[in-house]
Amino acid sequence: MSDQTPGSAAPGWYPDPQNPGQQRYWDGTTWSAATPPPQGPSPAAAPSAPSPVGSPPPAPMPGAQPPTSNNAIVGLVLAIGSWFICPIIAAVAALFFARSSSKEIEASGGAIGGAGMNTATRIIAWINIGVYIVVGVVFAIIAALGIGIFAQVASTVDPVTNTQTGLADGEYVMESNASLVINNECTFSGPVYTMKEDLVKDTTVYGVGAECSLGTNTSLVYFSVTGGTARILDVR
Repeated sequence: MSDQTPGSAAPGWYPDPQNPGQQRYWDGTTWSAATPPPQGPSPAAAPSAPSPVGSPPPAPMPGAQPPTSNNAIVGLVLAIGSWFICPIIAAVAALFFARSSSKEIEASGGAIGGAGMNTATRIIAWINIGVYIVVGVVFAIIAALGIGIFAQVASTVDPVTNTQTGLADGEYVMESNASLVINNECTFSGPVYTMKEDLVKDTTVYGVGAECSLGTNTSLVYFSVTGGTARILDVR
């Protein structure tokens, strides 16, 4: 077909007489203004190449919030829970999860979030560990002091003290200014006088049962010494 009007040619697409490089439709009488649509299917988009095995996930789009690391969430929950259940043990576990989460976030190149949670986890966990260490040391000191006091008391309430008065045989009276009663045993301490009211010395005597009946309200303790051993006679 020439570049001129096709005349009596059947309707169809023919070379454009004004632009032979494209086609125009001939309706049997005149040329249409339309040009034909692009020929052939549009090329399909090439599939994206798969990410190499082991490579970090793609970074999120600008403005998108990256997903939070599961390890960061678990670590923060353990750090808070360590104040109520399994102190120190739960805090140490929380620090472990925070460390794992930090490595995960670093390897992701920003595709995973949770760094702020890890910081909070470390602060809470270390405070927990420090507090419970201090509490443990305080209780250990109290326990040690308690054992020492108990040992001292136990050594005070001892019948052996009646053989260590250093008094000659006879009867004496004590102005008890210090007394100790434990269960059915007692000791009284203070200045000792002879029955003639002569001051002898300060000493301690041991009693048991009825000898301790007045306890700490006792002001006068009467006792005798026989063969170097003291024995309480009366308390008033």
